Amino acid sequence: MHLLVVDWDFFFPTPAAGAPLGDHPELFAWPIAEDATHVEAMWLKRLRDFERADVELPRCHGYEGFWDRFDIAPEAPVYYADSNAWAAHIFPSNLGGEGGWESVHLYDAHHDCGYKSNTATFEEWKAKGQISAENWMLAHYWSRSKLFVHFPPWRESMARPTEQPVIPVSMVIDGGEAPNDTFDAVFLCRSGAWVPSWCDDQFEDLLKACPARPVEHPRNAWNQPRADVRRMAVLSRRVRHWRQDAGIAGHAPWVRRRPPRR
Repeated sequence: MHLLVVDWDFFFPTPAAGAPLGDHPELFAWPIAEDATHVEAMWLKRLRDFERADVELPRCHGYEGFWDRFDIAPEAPVYYADSNAWAAHIFPSNLGGEGGWESVHLYDAHHDCGYKSNTATFEEWKAKGQISAENWMLAHYWSRSKLFVHFPPWRESMARPTEQPVIPVSMVIDGGEAPNDTFDAVFLCRSGAWVPSWCDDQFEDLLKACPARPVEHPRNAWNQPRADVRRMAVLSRRVRHWRQDAGIAGHAPWVRRRPPRR
């Protein structure tokens, strides 16, 4: 049995993951944490950073027709969550099978096979047993699955960034080829701390286009789509302009202000 895992950031070019630097790489230098602040609240501030720099909001690319290349079994489920860490919990037993997957193919801007800056060895990870978005592939390596990582085609080379996974894994830049396997399950990750909330409409299109049967991960709590920060920014600008035009320190013209105390 075979598992296909797709991270939404595969379609979101960023300089930190190997995309061309462009004129404003600093706009993509985001601190990452999988919490409500970085998944939802921070995107309004980042949108304003793009606006101040007069740079068009970046969007996802290359997801149209993505599923067409894959052979997906007719009854295969698609699990979806915000974090790829949940993929560590998907095994053939979810489908009535046994053991580990014969292969796990990951399409992602990151390899998720543990980073030596955080975990020195696989044995060290096993001793701690902590699963995160950065190391969930180790759980499938432990079950003797063959692991394949396909980096996005917008990545310029394998030299930047330098990849140092904790375990041996096949890593290539995707050239559009299709694996020869028939996939029995699909896991789709939104990566809300990496991909802006203003791309959630595109994510919804990718999810709906997946030929597998939608099944949300039962232990995953998320908002999809997230709050529309583009609309919030427009409303914020209107309020700011109104306050400037009103010229009453931000008070509405119909609000009676108290006279100063004597």
